[in-house]
This record gives sequence, C-alpha cells and structure tokens, in this order.
Amino acid sequence: MDKKVEKLEEAYGDVNLSMLADFALTNGISGHEREMAQVYKNWVEEFSDDVSFDNLGSIIAHKEGAANGPKIMFAGHIDEIGFLVKSIDDNGFLRLHPVGGWWPHVLLSQPVTITTRSGQDYVGVVGSKAPHGMAPAVRNKVMELKDLYVDLGVASKDEVRILGIQVGDAITPKADFHVMANPNYLMSKAWDNRIGAAVAAEVIRGLKNESTDAHIYSVGTVQEEVGLRGAKTAAQKINPDIAVTIDTTIATDTPGETNNVKLGVGVTLEVMDASYISHKGLLYHLQDLCDELGIDYQFELLSAGGTDSGEIHKVHDGVITVTVSIPTRYIHSHYGIIHRKDYLDTVKLLTEFARRANAEVLEELRNYKR
Repeated sequence: MDKKVEKLEEAYGDVNLSMLADFALTNGISGHEREMAQVYKNWVEEFSDDVSFDNLGSIIAHKEGAANGPKIMFAGHIDEIGFLVKSIDDNGFLRLHPVGGWWPHVLLSQPVTITTRSGQDYVGVVGSKAPHGMAPAVRNKVMELKDLYVDLGVASKDEVRILGIQVGDAITPKADFHVMANPNYLMSKAWDNRIGAAVAAEVIRGLKNESTDAHIYSVGTVQEEVGLRGAKTAAQKINPDIAVTIDTTIATDTPGETNNVKLGVGVTLEVMDASYISHKGLLYHLQDLCDELGIDYQFELLSAGGTDSGEIHKVHDGVITVTVSIPTRYIHSHYGIIHRKDYLDTVKLLTEFARRANAEVLEELRNYKR
C-alpha cells in the first residue's frame, strides 16, 4: 500500500463512533430535547452516582467527590437548531418558524423530519425552484425564511391533519453520519452541540472506578440555541465552584477564511465570546495542563455568539468558568465536519483536570481574582 494512502486510513486515536452517532442523529431541537436527554442518560448512568433533571429538562449526571472537594460542572448543550410548524396552507405545505439561527441559503432542497405530538416522524423536503428561465436577480438572491416551505408529499391540509401534524410541531434537519475519506474527519448533523455534550459525557465515563476529590457534574443543557436557558437553571441547581462549557466554534480553515481556528490542532481554549470573558486563572491552568500533557492547543476570541458560559458564570456569587471549543466546519446547517484529534484531546485534558482538581486548586483559582 502507498504510504500516503496508508497514513490517510489511520484514524487518530480511539473514538466511540457508536456513541457519537447516537448523539448526533437523535432529534432534539431547542425545547424538544427529551429524547436526546434519554440518550445522554443511557451513556452516562452506569458511570454516575445519581442522575437528575432540572425543570427545563437539562440532565445532570453526578459523581461523588470528597467532602471538601470542589463542585465542577462540565456542560454541553444537547439541543440543536431547527424549526416549528408555523402554519399549514390549503395545499398541505408547511411554513417554518426558526428555532436558532439559520442562513436560508443552506436550506433549499434539504430533507427534514417533522415530529408529531404522539412521536410519529414524517420526512419532508424544503421546497426549491428550478433555475431554468429564472432571472439573474432572482437566482442570485438568498431567499428569506418566510418564503420557504416544507413539502410533505401530500395533496391537502386535510391530509396533514390526518397525519397528526399541527402548528408547533418540531421540524428537525435530517442527515446521516459519515466517516470521511480521511477517517479523522467525521460529518453529521447537530455537531453543534452534540459533540460538546459527548465530551461532557466522556469525562464522567472516563473516571469509572476512580475516586476524585472533586464532585463531577456531567450536564447536558437544554435551550442553548434560544438564549442559554438550560445552562442557567442547571447551574442554579448545582451551584458549581468551577464550570467548563464545551461547545463548537466556527472553523476558519476553508477557502475564503482567515485560517485562525483550524480543525485537527487539538484543544481550543476560548478567551472570550459575546456572552462572557473567561476566568484567566482557569484558562491559564488548562493551558499549563496542556503543556504538561503534551496536548496541542490554540486560542480563539469571538466577537459574536455566546456559549453556556454566558449564563453559568453569573450564577449566585459567580462561577469560575471557561469555554473549551471543538472547531466545526459548516455549523448551523444540515452537515458539519469535525476532527477526531480535537475531540479526543479535549476529552483527555478535561478528564485529567477533573482527576486532579481539589480544594487547593479551587483556592488557587479563587485567589487569582483577589
């Protein structure tokens, strides 16, 4: 075998692809995360001392620590962007109400899943026009969301009613899970933020049969895409001393971008985003731990967009908080691409941080601000 081909076929490290596919392919737009929360529970329950929920539906898996150990919250949101059925016209076409941020350009001719109150799923497609004879001014314009619709393959509003579809039902992007030509690259829907939730799950899974000083909380938060809501209620319930949010960030290593944030580097430490400024003591602590463990890392600063850290860090008298990101290409669309190294290195770093954290570490971090 050619050495270049052989190298291409060697995936970086050992990734639980079954878990990642289970996380990514489960439907769960903001406000409709119940099924995804159960999937999360299935993967963390045997590694936890107890599992609970807040009243918005965020799932909290807890591993007991020492009596004086710090409480550490690892948070990854389990919701994805999608739509609600806004209206149904006489011909059975569904209009869309966005849940999360969409660029309509990415939606035309894409399949979606409509889920009814009873849990029945139906497949539809976002309608598009053929370009034949289309005026350039029309062809070159991005359509507005209000002009888009879902075609269910029915003939009337009555047929939609018989299916049990009603206004307010969830509409979720429909996609498959792909290991790509270079198997280090994984493509699926909902990496924002099922990959961050998977990291949070792997931290508590990786500490099985180990005793830790820290109380570990592995949290799948809800409704992040519509205002960081579940992060606030979950953090109020836990009252953590330290929090690490794991979320996706925009990879800028594609044509026309600036190449500041790349796939396959390792850990991405977020200095700030539009919702919070990282606790520099914790940021530097994780940077030093990367250096000690031989983990590559990069920094990012976001002028727009926020993460669950934006609400967590303001809970009670303040929480020592940082966001660690997984660079992802093409987020907020039907398909995103991530790199195995970024995922595995992030799991390695945060698991080791959880393993070592104790009362002394907490006091050191607190004193950084005093």
